[in-house]
Amino acid sequence: MSWIRAFLELNKSLFLMGLLLMAFLLGLQMGQSRLQRQWDAERQAVQIAQAKQEQHAADVAHVQNQISKEISDDYRKKSSLLASRAAVPERVLGNSKTNAGSLSAVSSNSSGVAPASAISLPSADGDEKTITCGQLIKDATQTTLMLLEMQRWYTRQVLVAN
Repeated sequence: MSWIRAFLELNKSLFLMGLLLMAFLLGLQMGQSRLQRQWDAERQAVQIAQAKQEQHAADVAHVQNQISKEISDDYRKKSSLLASRAAVPERVLGNSKTNAGSLSAVSSNSSGVAPASAISLPSADGDEKTITCGQLIKDATQTTLMLLEMQRWYTRQVLVAN
């Protein structure tokens, strides 16, 4: 009987060790599954945030492209009006806030400058080229128009970006 008793004592110890091992493995499995669920939830939240950010970037880019197209079309229209010398109700530095859609008028030559006078200016290649006051007025008007349109474009882009 002593060997039976010894066998039972040995098995009891192995049985308890088996139970402890099973409890440990069960706890390990539960912890791992909980951690996996948290990682999956975090990964999904990151993917959703990334998708929202990409959509926002696409929306901003679309609006900025639309603004650029509108400003470009407006510039072409005003530039063609300037080229045809159409009469326009406003002066270049007039009240642009009240009538922003209209094109500024080109001021006529000053009484002190003859319209046919010309100025010789050296060009980049060293030749002297003759530029008339009328051409300078056209260039200045065109440059002013470009500057005004660039300012409008920049202001609208900043509003969209914020």
